[in-house]
Amino acid sequence: MTEYSKEMAKFIVDFVYEDIPKNVVEKTKMHFLDTIGVTIGAFDQPWSEMVIELVKQTQGSAQSKVIGLDGKYPAMMAALANGTMAHGIDMDDSGAEGWAHPGACLVPSGFAVGENEKISGKELITALLLGYEINGRVDGSLYPSLRDKGFHATAVVGTIGAAVTAGKILKLDEEQMVNALGLAGTQAAGLEEWLNTGDMSKRLHAGKAAMNGVISAQLAKKGYTGPSSVFEGKYGLASTHTDDYDLPTLLDGLGEEFKIMDAKFKPFACCHELCGPIRLALKAQREHDIKIEDIEKIRIGLNHVTAENQLKVAETPLHAQNHPAVAVSIALVEDQILMKEFFECYSDPKVSELGKKCEVYVDEEIEENFPSKTGTRLEIITKDDKYSYFEDNKPIMPYSKLKEKFKGLASLQLSEDKVEKFLEMSVGLEDISDINELSALLY
Repeated sequence: MTEYSKEMAKFIVDFVYEDIPKNVVEKTKMHFLDTIGVTIGAFDQPWSEMVIELVKQTQGSAQSKVIGLDGKYPAMMAALANGTMAHGIDMDDSGAEGWAHPGACLVPSGFAVGENEKISGKELITALLLGYEINGRVDGSLYPSLRDKGFHATAVVGTIGAAVTAGKILKLDEEQMVNALGLAGTQAAGLEEWLNTGDMSKRLHAGKAAMNGVISAQLAKKGYTGPSSVFEGKYGLASTHTDDYDLPTLLDGLGEEFKIMDAKFKPFACCHELCGPIRLALKAQREHDIKIEDIEKIRIGLNHVTAENQLKVAETPLHAQNHPAVAVSIALVEDQILMKEFFECYSDPKVSELGKKCEVYVDEEIEENFPSKTGTRLEIITKDDKYSYFEDNKPIMPYSKLKEKFKGLASLQLSEDKVEKFLEMSVGLEDISDINELSALLY
């Protein structure tokens, strides 16, 4: 039986910055910048404030920054707070061939450990890239069965990716890296029940993944052991968390391709699978000047995973960010949507009334190509006409738009000078000798 963690560990330990193609370096820097931006953007949310208050109470060694606060905290606690914030407005990146949100787990893990270790920008880029690589491979090998079983991939897979990133920064050897992967796998948990209740637990999932990744790497450094058969074992991750998996994909093409190149950025603060319906709804409205009062029905065709989210009237912002009928209704009623609309408009009676007119269903063509493609079919039926749209490839967000997104979010907490300076330094991240130069700007 293949011992996947050992093969992975050898690859991770041997991999160096010089192995990274230039375009992959650039994409990694984009994901770093994006994650820092969405972290800052969530600073004032109630779930962020509660976790930050808890971190403050722990005190401990001054190792790493909680973004938005003065001073430093233990690395594991900083990772908890920053990870919770990074997933706190649902505008963080998403991986390819799966359902996890890697940046919200890996950047907080790497930044927290990296600050304490005073690593360079090149070291951070290398560690993040490896985290994205393993995160993406584990996610793809378990998806969609992991989600069908009710597990949140960000929480489960993110813990492993975060351990890889932290472990690379801590310079674990092969045996230690195997143990870090095993320890991360045994802590990998997170339930999707928040989809039904609309509670805050989803936000915590990324924070705990980042924190547990740090703990796994730190303990492995000290000699703490974990199961080397964490993926393929009788009670390993695959058999306990899924009914259907493809473990050989953990290693297929390892070192020849980079999963981060297919990872996606979000233009809206919601589940990435709702960005398509929102985009098409806004396009239809602008092309045909559709009046809300004229709409008789909206049909939203998606894959089976997203179509499962059938709520028509939201009780919390999290409902609005993850249920297609609500998100599309907000976009059409407001004639725009980015972030604040999800938090401020979900209970608008006009949104609720329009949501009740939405039918969310599994589209056969989309399902046939899922999960390699995640398309959207949208029909808006009015008193006088019907407008139909289809999208099977999500548009790529260019660096220029990503920078605009960062500026808009970062300016909610930071001065214009700090925003511009951080942006400038992140673009040249590979030239920074100590990433504490960057963290000093995040308050």
